[in-house]
Amino acid sequence: MNSFRQFVRAVAHQGLRWFVRLRMTIAVGFVVLFMVYEACRYYRTGLGGLPHAIRQDAADGWDDLQGLSNLQRDPKELKAKADGGHAFAQFVYALRRTDRLPTEYRIAPVDLQVAKAYFQKAAEGDLVRAKAVLASFWLRDLAANPQAPVDRALLERYAQEAADQQDPLGRRVWGDILLERARSTQPANRELEQKGYRLLLSAAGRGTRTALRKVGELYLEGRHGFTDDAGAPILVQNFARGIASFEQAALSRDFESCCRLAEIYEGNQYAPVDASKAYAWSLVAMQVAPRNVELSQQPDAA
Repeated sequence: MNSFRQFVRAVAHQGLRWFVRLRMTIAVGFVVLFMVYEACRYYRTGLGGLPHAIRQDAADGWDDLQGLSNLQRDPKELKAKADGGHAFAQFVYALRRTDRLPTEYRIAPVDLQVAKAYFQKAAEGDLVRAKAVLASFWLRDLAANPQAPVDRALLERYAQEAADQQDPLGRRVWGDILLERARSTQPANRELEQKGYRLLLSAAGRGTRTALRKVGELYLEGRHGFTDDAGAPILVQNFARGIASFEQAALSRDFESCCRLAEIYEGNQYAPVDASKAYAWSLVAMQVAPRNVELSQQPDAA
């Protein structure tokens, strides 16, 4: 009995000695584990996707710093830097030749052909965002004119590469391409369609307003038999979620979503009639309407 007690005391004593020696290591390890747990919660990813999420966040912060300086740079200096092969300068120069920026940052005159040329240079320099934006422009050109001179193979490659590297706009464009490809087959390719829906939901979750609008419409219509990566059903008809998606897109100044919300609150199909909300969203639509869109105001009925 005495020998057993001595053994227990020896083990306890040795354990206490090791604890004293390693207390800082244990404390640091606990702090590190807690920080990793909180980081996974913040980025909404698993442990495997955490390094990529942190790298992407750091890259976005660096791009913001570079973008701010390039937005304020003299146009001639920026063009010289872009012509020198600097991919991010090429991207910002292209962006400043479009009408997507506030007037004080634009380089007159707006020229989409010049912008696309510099977007392509930046994409060839492996700038992910440039690939996504250029693919978006080309997809819009094809939607307006199916015979537009667009390299479809390059469009799909840029969209897929941007999507694979987690760019939200790239995921939206690649999702649109996959959905169009799935629906063009008879019968429809359900596997491609599901992948397209997942990409749209991913882009909407990152705040891409066109994806939010499309997801909103899908929630209003409802889709059956599609699941997310975990096997949970997605895009089941849900008017509240559809309207919430439209509202989030509208708050990002999406003109079509504002118009759609006005229609929803004027009708009685997806939400109770609410004249004040319909009028409010109509006013917002007038504020964010593109210049080439004419809105007619009808007088109130007597």
